[in-house]
Amino acid sequence: MKKSRINTIIIITLLLSIASLILEHGEVQTRQIFILTNIVDFTVLFLFILELILEIVIAPQKKRFFRENLLSVLFLGFFIVLFTINKMYLFSGTFQSYSTLPYTLLILRNLFVLLKIFGRMRKLGALLQSVTLEPARTVLFIFILIIFTGAILLMLPFASSSGKNLPFIDAFFTSTSAVCVTGLIVVDTATAFSTTGQLIILTLIQIGGLGIMILSFFIVFVLRRKMSINEKYLVSYVISERDMTTLRTTLKRIIALTFGIEGAGACILFIGFAGNNGFSLRTLFLSVFHAISAFCNAGFSLFSDSLEQYASSGTVVITVAVLIILGGLSFFVILNSWGFLQSRFKNLIFHGKSRKDSLFLNSKVVLIGTIILIVLGMFLFYALEHTNTLADMDVKTQYLSAFFQSVTLRTAGFNTIPFHSLVPAVYAFMMLFMFIGAASGSTAGGIKINSIAILLAYLKSVLTDQDNIILMNHSIRKEQVLRAFIIFAFGATAVFGGFFLLLLFEKGPAVPLLFETVSAFGTVGLSAGVTPSLGIGGKIVIILLMFSGRLGPLTLLAAATQKTRRLHIDYPQGEITIG
Repeated sequence: MKKSRINTIIIITLLLSIASLILEHGEVQTRQIFILTNIVDFTVLFLFILELILEIVIAPQKKRFFRENLLSVLFLGFFIVLFTINKMYLFSGTFQSYSTLPYTLLILRNLFVLLKIFGRMRKLGALLQSVTLEPARTVLFIFILIIFTGAILLMLPFASSSGKNLPFIDAFFTSTSAVCVTGLIVVDTATAFSTTGQLIILTLIQIGGLGIMILSFFIVFVLRRKMSINEKYLVSYVISERDMTTLRTTLKRIIALTFGIEGAGACILFIGFAGNNGFSLRTLFLSVFHAISAFCNAGFSLFSDSLEQYASSGTVVITVAVLIILGGLSFFVILNSWGFLQSRFKNLIFHGKSRKDSLFLNSKVVLIGTIILIVLGMFLFYALEHTNTLADMDVKTQYLSAFFQSVTLRTAGFNTIPFHSLVPAVYAFMMLFMFIGAASGSTAGGIKINSIAILLAYLKSVLTDQDNIILMNHSIRKEQVLRAFIIFAFGATAVFGGFFLLLLFEKGPAVPLLFETVSAFGTVGLSAGVTPSLGIGGKIVIILLMFSGRLGPLTLLAAATQKTRRLHIDYPQGEITIG
């Protein structure tokens, strides 16, 4: 019973710590908020001390407890010191204009709060068991932890170009957008953050795009440490690899593929950016940043106008587009396609004596679907905009811009033309493409090409009265159709719910708000100019949409579902009139 009370105290402390961050760094600061914040802070301190006292009380051997928990005791002492210094500054009358020192202490104090709570939560037996045995919960937990850590780092003075604090909600929004590789921003990445802040964002993008679990387990393999069965099960879940015996090889290929493509892209972009920025370390950083942002489909740019100034540069536009396409195909489609091309090439040289690698059904669906959507989007965009936003461009730049917008609108969020003056029909088809997204297992969002292909195959089987669901001469299991319907229903519900909430919280035209909603859920990052002006309520809605869109409905539902013993019950059949 006492342990359960300690667990409850820890959860309450976590929630109060988050509330403290939001209150202390909100856009509105009043005397009432100042008083409420201090009440929350002193409550957090009290709960920390109460937790330690309860642990000492229930410990069977006091001396042994202090030996094993010496760091925790010292941590609490350090926390009390930071807390005291911080409150001395606040109560001296300077709470309305923090200097660098007290503000830094404040951020460090809250960082220690979160680290201690997350560290303590991993010690909880029941929670640890549910986390390690349920991969979906582990992924959910890791994403939340990284987002909060990134938000706290972005709030530090050295992350800002002005040296001033970034409000918590803006830091939290930026961190979520980076980890969820979306690209929607509430502050200009190019001007609001220092180089250090931009490096933090870049790291969050790489972690979010490649996956923290892939990075972690790759390091485990590099250090030659053996993995437990649960750990292998977890990483196989993350990378969708059923054969656990090939995990090491698969992870090595994914890491090499990622850094190889990003490195090659950065080299080409360096040449493209050098024309405007010269051959310098800053140009190199710009090239690396945009290569990683493009391959991870993040859409973050270090230019205030995204890539509009490079609209006519084939080197920049095509390179970024290729990186976006590759990132949206998924690692396994790229590896399978590369193996297939190698096999074909070797067979041409050795006259069919080499091993033949086949192109999997999943790869065929993704490749064909990607080509169809890119070509269709390109011609639709050109047809609807060539007399509008493309009118002042030469023919080459017009087609280049139409091609790039078609590529980026499903996944990435870069743009080479302004989006505030598009015709309404363009917004409509762009929202459809953003909702579809790219491939399953990629860095992109949306309901995915794979799901659409299965739903279309199912629709064809219904219309043609077929018993089996056939896709490219392959039979599709009904379980996959059910998953595709769940994903579609979840996406439609999330978009409608997010749009409804934005209409409640924000004032403005409905179409841009809907566009922003679909962009957030699809983790696309394109904006109709609404996001920077959102209030706190609107920002929270977009944050939730980005988070749910990145993790996907299956992961969220699996994390939220409690396994129960199945009972076989036969219910009477019912008939419902349809049509």
